[in-house]
Amino acid sequence: MKHNDFITIGVIIAPHGVRGDLRIMPRTDFPERFMHMDACYIDGKEYHVASARFHKQFVLASFKEIPDRNAAELFAKKEIQVRREDLVELPEGRYYIFDIIGLEVQDTKGNVLGTVTDVLQPGANDVYVVSKDGEPDQLFAAIEEVVKDIDVEHKLMIVDPPEWI
Repeated sequence: MKHNDFITIGVIIAPHGVRGDLRIMPRTDFPERFMHMDACYIDGKEYHVASARFHKQFVLASFKEIPDRNAAELFAKKEIQVRREDLVELPEGRYYIFDIIGLEVQDTKGNVLGTVTDVLQPGANDVYVVSKDGEPDQLFAAIEEVVKDIDVEHKLMIVDPPEWI
């Protein structure tokens, strides 16, 4: 399996307790997935979830392959990943950030404006950072009035920039 076939859904912060539990900071909009997940990957190796529960903003999980605290200590700062095909299916019109980054951006007249290089999440809505060599970055609000179409399969985003841009 290639590295880009794995998607990070959490980061192990530290061991928790003496039985080998791990304290995980979720990096997903669906942290409840840890409660019913059978397996995940750490450093490309498959691990099987024995149990999981929420504790404050963390997920506390135990894995069949991690028997005690000594073993758990080796996992601090490692990423919890799943295969791309095991991601939670999003509703129509919603996209994963990693699918948005790299899309070519065109305006409604077919002019290439650049490529999405980052997605900012300041609060009310996401903001797409569009870069083009030799030009300043452009920022586009991820709202229906601006983003007219996203075609992940063809790696294309169509925008109708406001007049002041």
